[in-house]
Amino acid sequence: MTSKKRNQQIILIVAAVVVVAALVLLGIKFFGGGKADNGISTTGNQTTLPTTQGNNSAAVNPLTGIGGYDQKFLDSRPVAVIISNAPAARPQWGLSTPDILVEGLVEGGVTRMLGFYANVSEIPDKIGPIRSARHDFIEFAQGFDAFFIHWGGSTYAYNALRNKSRHIDNVDGMAGTYFHRDKNRTNVGIEHRGYTTGSNIERAINDKKFRTEIKGEYKSPLSLSPEGSPITYSGGACQSIKIEFSGSFKHKFVYDPEKKLYFNYFNGNAMNDANGKQSSATNVIVLYCGIKSMHDKKGCIDMDLSSGSGIAVSNGTYQNITWKKGGYDDALKLYAPDGKELTLNAGKSYIGLVPTTKSSNTVIE
Repeated sequence: MTSKKRNQQIILIVAAVVVVAALVLLGIKFFGGGKADNGISTTGNQTTLPTTQGNNSAAVNPLTGIGGYDQKFLDSRPVAVIISNAPAARPQWGLSTPDILVEGLVEGGVTRMLGFYANVSEIPDKIGPIRSARHDFIEFAQGFDAFFIHWGGSTYAYNALRNKSRHIDNVDGMAGTYFHRDKNRTNVGIEHRGYTTGSNIERAINDKKFRTEIKGEYKSPLSLSPEGSPITYSGGACQSIKIEFSGSFKHKFVYDPEKKLYFNYFNGNAMNDANGKQSSATNVIVLYCGIKSMHDKKGCIDMDLSSGSGIAVSNGTYQNITWKKGGYDDALKLYAPDGKELTLNAGKSYIGLVPTTKSSNTVIE
């Protein structure tokens, strides 16, 4: 073959390659960048699966029903953190952040709170003040298969925690390793300065080798409506609801129809956290429960968490309900008047364990 013919063949091959490359570029431009309708990216014979972020769109937070939840946490156990509500503890750190906020009485007519997070990664950089455990809050946390986070506890609480048959995975601030004292709140007692962080609790769970996968019966603890499809209750309109735990611990939740949230006012003032964000909830759930004294020197009480009546408030409406928990490990169940499980709207929830003796002080407007 002559040098001239060889050069002509090379020119033809190069031209063909250029044409093929141009066609490939045109295909990418006009046919969606090489992505099939199912979201799978294709290049030649290689296939790339969608990223984890892409898969997250179908996952919802099991405690709120809100989308955008990371699928890798769908089988994770929730975390329940004891938060003080004593006057010296306010404003609390991270009070507006839990998926579910439970409040109930301790001794002396004072309330304490239990903040639930669907998984440990949701816990903020600072949550507290963390306070001591009470046996009723431990029982409530067990009904969600949650890790229990506290700083100390009553005699009855420690009896429950030490009961090996109950298998309560807990992290106690008395050990000190995973907790801190705030150095700026010098005007209050040391017991009102304790806090922890999400990263500390995650480290504690790993160090203690706790079971991290939630048991199957606790995976969907609440019946939640699909996000974006709000439901209304048949009991009537509810622009606000007042509840009373004791003479000095009263709440009023006021509805914002634009945000579809009930904003929390405590003793007449906005209940803000340390960052100035007001505590609010899509669902306000009042569970009336019997309360009796433990007849000890410290004035400890016992809440009857077996069953009772209550009120559910959401989307500017309310509904009279009944509820049942039962034993230590039993999950909380809410029921509509027809006996079917009550459906809540997708969003955060507040649950008040209000004494039955204070039920007549509830006001719906």
